[in-house]
Amino acid sequence: MARFLACCIIVFTLSFSSFAQQKLDQLLVYGDNFLFSVKEPAGWKGDTASAEQFQSNVVLHEATQPPESLTGLIRVRLNDKTDENISADMKDDIRSYKAQYPKIQFKGIAIRNPAYPAIARVFYIPGQFYEYVTYMNPGRGKPFIFSVSMNSQESEATAKQLGAYESTLASLKQPRMVTAAASKLIHEGAP
Repeated sequence: MARFLACCIIVFTLSFSSFAQQKLDQLLVYGDNFLFSVKEPAGWKGDTASAEQFQSNVVLHEATQPPESLTGLIRVRLNDKTDENISADMKDDIRSYKAQYPKIQFKGIAIRNPAYPAIARVFYIPGQFYEYVTYMNPGRGKPFIFSVSMNSQESEATAKQLGAYESTLASLKQPRMVTAAASKLIHEGAP
C-alpha cells in the first residue's frame, strides 16, 4: 500500500503541470497503474464508487434518471492493449455478439476525439437494446485503450444522450508523463 501511495504522489506531482493547464472541470480517475481524466457532460454525474459493478473505471449517470437506471448510463473503462489495431478489437466483439444474438444488427456512428483515433458502432436489436460502443487508442507506448459504452435500452439514444456520449468521448485524456522514470514507476511499481 505504501508503494502505491508513493507511486500516486509521484505521478500526480509529475503530471500536475499537464493537468494544471486543463480546466478544473475534469474528473481524475485513477487506480492501480492508470490515471485519466473525463469531463461530466451537462446533466450527468460521474461515479467511481459504483463503477466496478459495471466493469468500468467510471460511470456517468443521467441526473434525471433514478440511480439504479441503466438508461443513458455511460461506462468508461481502460482495457489492456494487445496491439494498436482497435478495428480488430471491434471486429472480435461484433463476432462475439453475432454468436450470442443471431438477430443483432450493427451500424457505424461518427464520433470525434481530436486527440485519439477511434472506432464506434451501435450494437442493437430493435425493441430490445441499443448499445453504443467506442474504442479509442491513446497512442503508441500507452498500455491501454479506452472502451466507452452507453445503453439506451429498447430504443435509439435521444439527442441529449448522444450529446452526452459524444461529449464524454471528446473529453477523455491521459496525462503525458514527464519522464520515463515516472512511467516505469506506474507500470512496475515503486521500488
